[in-house]
Amino acid sequence: MAHELRTAHLRRGVPWDEMAVVARSGARVTVLRRALAQAGVPVRVVGSDVPLREEPAVRPLLDAVRVAVGEPLDAETAARLACSPLGGLDTVGLRRVRRALRAEELAGGGGRSSDALLVEVLEAPGRAATLPPHVARPVERLAAVLEAGRTAAAEPGSDVESVLWAVWDRAGLAEPWRRVALAGGAAGERADRDLDAVLALFKAAETFVDRNPQAAPRTFVDWVLAQDLPADSLAPSSRAAGVSVLTPAGAAGRAWDVVAVVGVQDGAWPDLRLRDSLLGAQALADVVAGRTAATAPGAEAGAAAREAVLADELRAFAVACSRARTHLLVTAVDDQDTNPSPFLDLVQPPPGDGPDPRRASAPAPLDLRGLVARLRATLERSARDTGVPDPRAARTLARLARAGVPGAHPDAWFGLAAPSSTAPLWAADEKVPVSPSRLETAQRCTLRWALESAGGTPASSALQSLGTLVHAIAQEHPTADRETLTAELDRRWPELGLGEGWPAVAARRRADAMVERLAAYLRGSGEPVLVEAPFALETDRAVVRGSVDRVELVGRVGDEGDQRPAVRVVDLKTGSRVPTTAQAAEHPQLGAYQLAVDAGAVPGLPEGAVSTGAHLVYLSQGSGRPTERRQASLGPETEGPSWARVLVDEVAGRMAASAFEARGNDLCDRCPVRRACPLRAEGGQVVA
Repeated sequence: MAHELRTAHLRRGVPWDEMAVVARSGARVTVLRRALAQAGVPVRVVGSDVPLREEPAVRPLLDAVRVAVGEPLDAETAARLACSPLGGLDTVGLRRVRRALRAEELAGGGGRSSDALLVEVLEAPGRAATLPPHVARPVERLAAVLEAGRTAAAEPGSDVESVLWAVWDRAGLAEPWRRVALAGGAAGERADRDLDAVLALFKAAETFVDRNPQAAPRTFVDWVLAQDLPADSLAPSSRAAGVSVLTPAGAAGRAWDVVAVVGVQDGAWPDLRLRDSLLGAQALADVVAGRTAATAPGAEAGAAAREAVLADELRAFAVACSRARTHLLVTAVDDQDTNPSPFLDLVQPPPGDGPDPRRASAPAPLDLRGLVARLRATLERSARDTGVPDPRAARTLARLARAGVPGAHPDAWFGLAAPSSTAPLWAADEKVPVSPSRLETAQRCTLRWALESAGGTPASSALQSLGTLVHAIAQEHPTADRETLTAELDRRWPELGLGEGWPAVAARRRADAMVERLAAYLRGSGEPVLVEAPFALETDRAVVRGSVDRVELVGRVGDEGDQRPAVRVVDLKTGSRVPTTAQAAEHPQLGAYQLAVDAGAVPGLPEGAVSTGAHLVYLSQGSGRPTERRQASLGPETEGPSWARVLVDEVAGRMAASAFEARGNDLCDRCPVRRACPLRAEGGQVVA
């Protein structure tokens, strides 16, 4: 859409203020404004078209006021505040804070989750003093903002204006945003809109206090969150040329040369959910008017109501499309998760056979940032494929660099600086610390291991948290029956913080199925000797440290008179990817566990215990019982090291190197760091 708008302006000479983008909802308008500004399309700010609660600069202030006046701080709100302008963190920074808090908790012998620790550190100013300084600063600043609000709320006669001002003043955002707004550009426009939204919030607070002098500050927050209409803006309408972004209601009665109607998705436009007031005012009006929808039987009434909603949605769509004088663009996404709306066919019917001409291909860039990216990609691809950089791309980049275009000069490119060090991570005489759970990753691709070890891991998902919970239940109840396991799941389920709705229901169904398979496994398993057993094993090149989920006693082995306890290593898995039988036979993690057992490196095992094999137990797969994969015992190492010992030392040698090789494997499509991998198309520009 941004490309089409720039094409109309640059090639057809359409002024920016003769273009408009129409979205169905006000929430979508805010997202589109920021996305267009980031794509180099000037957006005209003509007051707010969205409710005050949906302004990005307002919601954190409302959250902070709610906490300041006594509402308990939960993990979701804490994370949202930390990643807001009040906290100044991004997703990576928040993950760094969580890891630091969790590491400190474990070092002190505690076991609280990172959610509970994040809430604690924000509720107690000074609590973050024990964290590393670069991690503690944003958290301490946010904790001070909340404390300033609490102090203002505790003053006699305080109202929402005083609490809101205390939060805003302590945040210290006014001057930085003012400087950015005056500097201009896309960032300046965003800062200007944010400041305008904050002024509108203070004006709303002033009006609320004048009308309700005895109302509590919390009442104001609830009032703002309940508003569905746009707030009045204190800033004058912008006179700068720009694309108008609005809803169908805002576009009614106006016209532009070019109009883009966006987000025409099935389920979103039309949205056929029935809407009415609490007391059914519309139904009452239908009864008084004698309309069929109010007097028909239940099924017919529901169908009539949906028909009325569809008519309203169609009218809004017709209003949006009829605003264009010369050129209309209607966009929708068609992929595995979303489908275009039937409304799209009203604009241009689909073809009978052959490719759909409505599908857009990747456009050529029409902005400087996109042009620089395309030229750099061409330059690097030609240098990699032919050994000679493309001369036309090089000349154009040089011209852009002389003009001061950001990103065109090689000094700003990643990967061109000389390495700060070529020394290996570990010297030849040093033992390499190895985690059994990371052995397989490092064996498949050492580059992925290196990037993930440096922080390139995705944020924890609900499925990962669910797996952690099931593991904890299995650890605390190693011989329990299904009823006991289910009761424990019921007791600990709120720890996940999934709330209500279908995602929580789906997660609970998965959890119930895992617990059922776990109970089925425990009924037929061996006697658990150790659960979550820590160990440390030294090899020629590595120190392997980890913990085994279960070690089960299965009998005794050896000649009569020299029998030794036979144990089985069990690793519980909650993921969905099950290895083949051949892959399980040399599974690196199981091999490391068996190596530790045979070497006597697992404290608490019966004297002389030997491993007779290892099992992978997949609690997320299987009918009735979990899917299992088995690995044979390593056997005695009298005639040489076992394959597991050789693998551990070989992988440790690769981990200790100064350079890490990217290796293609069957997990590349799901690799979390593939955008930094030279073997992937999306990671090509990262190559030095």
